[in-house]
Amino acid sequence: MLSNNIDYFKSKPVNIPKITILLDNGYHPEKIIQELQKIYPAIQTKIRLKLSPKPSKVEKKQEGKTG
Repeated sequence: MLSNNIDYFKSKPVNIPKITILLDNGYHPEKIIQELQKIYPAIQTKIRLKLSPKPSKVEKKQEGKTG
């Protein structure tokens, strides 16, 4: 998705805040950044990748979720 829309990130001014992309815990931000830098080396001046907090078992149970 990011590589398909890389022109958006290239045209984004650096003087406005970075875009934060929230990832679940199945992703590895370092690997994603490495691959995106191959397409656009200055990508880290425009975006930040952040892992979302992993819900505890108690939180999952309260929401009626399992797994």
